[in-house]
Parts: sequence; structure tokens; C-alpha cells
Amino acid sequence: MWVALLLCLLSALLATGSALQCEVCASRKQSCSGRLRPCAPSEGTCITVVAEIRLEGNSFSYTGKSCLEPKNCEPGPFSLTYPHNVTVLANIACCDTDGCNAGAIPVPTVSSVPNGRQCPSYLRGGPHLWNGKGVFACTGTVDHCVVESGILRLGDIKLMKSAAGCGSPGACMKRLLVKKYAQGLVEMLSRTNCYPAPWASGSIGEP
Repeated sequence: MWVALLLCLLSALLATGSALQCEVCASRKQSCSGRLRPCAPSEGTCITVVAEIRLEGNSFSYTGKSCLEPKNCEPGPFSLTYPHNVTVLANIACCDTDGCNAGAIPVPTVSSVPNGRQCPSYLRGGPHLWNGKGVFACTGTVDHCVVESGILRLGDIKLMKSAAGCGSPGACMKRLLVKKYAQGLVEMLSRTNCYPAPWASGSIGEP
């Protein structure tokens, strides 16, 4: 009996020690580093998120690394462009071995050359309507229209948003309800739609 009990305890200790360990950090720069920390049993993925937000000539960066549930991992770069010179560039990388999210990943780039496609456009952040509804010209390889509404929380900063503009195909992977991207970065979408952007000579109505 005592032997069986000891074996059970040893098994539990080994299981605890075998938890995935990920680098955990957050920064308002395009890179960060932190200690390796054990993940919860349900968190079988290490994630790195890097983003750059451009607003009227100003640029804001964010990097986050943490543990994450595999179902919440949507890897790959994506970009969103809205009226009023607002651009969101983001990259997400996931892996599943100890410390595999160390190092940096690049922020994607987007061309400023119009590609002949266009999307409905508007942007509301908080109580302010920055731009009325209109038409926005897509650029580079950005060839989808994205429409979304919800709440973005970064640490203790909370932003309610409603937006429509041009997005890369990677932006179409966003889903409804709560979405944890990394430590301190949570998005909750109440509406999301993504579809191929029509050519400028066609209709821009949302299908």
C-alpha cells in the first residue's frame, strides 16, 4: 500500500515538473524578454505577439509573450488599414517546446501603393467618431474588407471600437467572443466579417 502511495506521489511530481515553460513578458517596444514560467495544464502553447499601430504619423509598438491554450493560437501576420491614417500591423507565432518563444519576430509591412480594390470604411474609438462612413482604397497585397466591433483591452487600458477598412487574409481568422492573444492583451469581438475586396469599378456593399 505504501509503495503504491509513493508511486502515485512520484507520478504527480513528475507531471507537475513536465509542464510546458514559456518566456513571459510584455513591452511597448518591438521586443521583450523575461523569465521562463510554467504554464497551466490547459496551456500547451507558447506565444509571441508583436504589433505596431500607426495613427496620424505616430507609431506605437507592443510585444507580448506568454503561455496560451492551443485553441486560441491563430499564427501568422496580418494587417488592417482604416481611414484617418490608422494602420495595425501584427504578427503572431506559436510553438510548443520549453522556451521556444525566446527571441523576436518581425512586424509585417504593407505597401502604400493602391491595388485597385476598395472597401467601406469608418472608424470609431471610444465615444469619438474619427471618420464618417465612406470608401477606402486598399494597398499592396491587402485585398480583403474587414468589419468588426468589440472591446480591446491592453493591461488596464480599455478601448471600445467599431471599424471597417482593408485587411490582409490573415485578419479573416479573427473570431467572435473573448480572444486572449498574450499576457495583458485581450480582445472581445461582438461582430466580425471578412470578405474579398471588390475592384474599384464594382459595388462596395458588404455581402
